[in-house]
Amino acid sequence: MASRRSSVVFVTAHPDDLAHAMGGTAVLLSRRYQVHVLCLTKGERGIKGKSMAQAAAIRSREERAAAAVIGGRVTFLGQIDGEVYAERAVCVKVARILKRLRPKALFTLWPLNVPDHFMCYTIAIKALHLAGLFYTTEVYMGENGIGGQTNQFDPDLYVDITRVLDTKRRMVRCHRSQNPTEGKAEGVLERNRLRGMMARCDYAEPFRSVMPLANKRWGRKAGSLLLGL
Repeated sequence: MASRRSSVVFVTAHPDDLAHAMGGTAVLLSRRYQVHVLCLTKGERGIKGKSMAQAAAIRSREERAAAAVIGGRVTFLGQIDGEVYAERAVCVKVARILKRLRPKALFTLWPLNVPDHFMCYTIAIKALHLAGLFYTTEVYMGENGIGGQTNQFDPDLYVDITRVLDTKRRMVRCHRSQNPTEGKAEGVLERNRLRGMMARCDYAEPFRSVMPLANKRWGRKAGSLLLGL
């Protein structure tokens, strides 16, 4: 019987955070690891003219469809779009999942541009500590959006996603409520083209590591699974 694949976990605030911020990297990782998406909300306030219940139903379907492109497994954590706080209950819930999965790496969001993203980052870090995994798990922050936060977000590393761009495009297109036109969908990839110019490749996704990148730390190999993609 084949052994169970190791896991990587993406802790996100809203449906589309995975595809928009880290979709190409998730595609590459899915070839080696089981991808798990822990999405705090269902994007209840994310569709103008729709009730919160209607938006949640639409956006949760979109997120499951996007994750299915790479065989990812989605868990929604019952928080409300625009009302995310790092309360004990949700931190404990995430910690229990992390303790079960014991991921090789955890990905979350750069915390300074959207309040829910800040809380998402805080929940992820607190949960790792509660699970006893903070010092043994690689942790990365991804950038959702570019614009005004570009000068704030100074990546430690870039992942060249050029060869999986079409697959990321499929994931982005799953989020029709957020990208109703081809122009909107391609605008997401334009961010990756701009980051690719900085990284001297065609298309890239940027990340910051919570811990400084090192070859060894505390007497054991540290490394970066992203540099091996």
